[in-house]
Amino acid sequence: MPTAGTGPRVRRLAHPDADIRARALGLPRGRPVLAVFGSADALSTDLAAAVLPVLRAVLATAAGSDAVVVTAGADVGVTHLVGLAAESLEGRWPRLVGVAPSGRVAAEDAEPAAGEVRLNVNHDTAVLVPGSKWGEELPALFRAVDAVTGPKRPALAVLVGGGEVARAALVDHLGRDRPLLVLAGTGGLADEIASGKPATAPTAEPAATPDAATPDAAAGVEGAVAEVETAKGSTAAIPAPPAATPAGSVTQAVVAERDDDLAVLVRSGQVAVVHLDEGADKVAAVLRRVLGNRPGAKLHADVPPPAVWPRVRFRAPEPHPVIDPGYVLDYPLLADAIHEANQVVAPVLHECEVAALRARDRARLLVVLAIAAGFGTTVFAALQVWLRDEPWPGVLLAVSGAAAAVLAVVARSGEDPDAKVRAEQLRALYFDHLAAPPAVDDAERDERARELATAVARLRHESVSRT
Repeated sequence: MPTAGTGPRVRRLAHPDADIRARALGLPRGRPVLAVFGSADALSTDLAAAVLPVLRAVLATAAGSDAVVVTAGADVGVTHLVGLAAESLEGRWPRLVGVAPSGRVAAEDAEPAAGEVRLNVNHDTAVLVPGSKWGEELPALFRAVDAVTGPKRPALAVLVGGGEVARAALVDHLGRDRPLLVLAGTGGLADEIASGKPATAPTAEPAATPDAATPDAAAGVEGAVAEVETAKGSTAAIPAPPAATPAGSVTQAVVAERDDDLAVLVRSGQVAVVHLDEGADKVAAVLRRVLGNRPGAKLHADVPPPAVWPRVRFRAPEPHPVIDPGYVLDYPLLADAIHEANQVVAPVLHECEVAALRARDRARLLVVLAIAAGFGTTVFAALQVWLRDEPWPGVLLAVSGAAAAVLAVVARSGEDPDAKVRAEQLRALYFDHLAAPPAVDDAERDERARELATAVARLRHESVSRT
């Protein structure tokens, strides 16, 4: 773990096409990689305050999975928030690695020149690739990710906002059948993917040319470097158009082709969408599933079969959405309804399901004890027959028989049918809300949200009808 405020150890490549060896760069080998893709523009205060706890949970989960976190390394935008999140963790944080072109960042104690940005001081390692434009470092970046993950560990991307360079990065990342977690509600490309419309080509040419010399433009492009960091392989920079061809037409053609590829890969790839309002726990749950998987494993693990044998100490299962939030990619008109149902109905549904599972586990435990008491009754009866002159087998026989009878009666009423009924009613309410026609305006949407909250409160607290 780096010491806060000391700055990263700078490793320089002699050539952009140089072979990457993890140990030579001071990087670990055979580790999962988690890349944070995000916008480099300064986030609003409210959005930054909402994103920071999520990034804190992301880093804590990565540390627990012994993963390496890759960012753009520069102290701007989402990468700046990653540094803040790491510094605010009480325990150890994961290895933070930034990859950038040497001509775009001010390394060590050097003052930033025009078009340069500082490296984030809370990163552990900064890999600088020879180059003066954002994007020239990408081939080396992909090789570095390959060197860290090796053939047996996964690489997951987390998208927070993002722009046009992030769009190109996701094409490369998803094209390698790697998982992507989209944090909806953060704007930019993340919201485009969450709404099911990732193929919106830009109209302005500068968005596709991340080598402007101004500090703002450099910062905007820098955040996009983080968005390319998990992809393996190499991606050529957008070629300059010939003199006889209008630059705008070539750039827009390349962007349109990239958008089409992204739309296909998002729909066919391993993509999970979690809204910012759904909290850090849900993001951490996805990260734990992916970072613990072997390469090529599905993003959403299959639901395990229910355990038949009861547990002496009941542990509540982790909350999970009733339907996969990724379905908004195929059904964008349901995005608002899915989000509202996950916010209002899903927590209470999980509470009722946990109560029903706890009662079922208790009932099963009582049944097992009753079976054990019945077995003891049989054993003591055999002993009584064998030891006819001994009174103690008969005493134990009576005690075990009575215990078996009592446990059987208690186990019969051990489950909580009210919780099961409430859970089923809430599940039906969840899908009824999705089946309703889309709201025509914000007023109708707000009215439906209030009605949904009222219905949830009624089903949660009113007595269950047995008719």
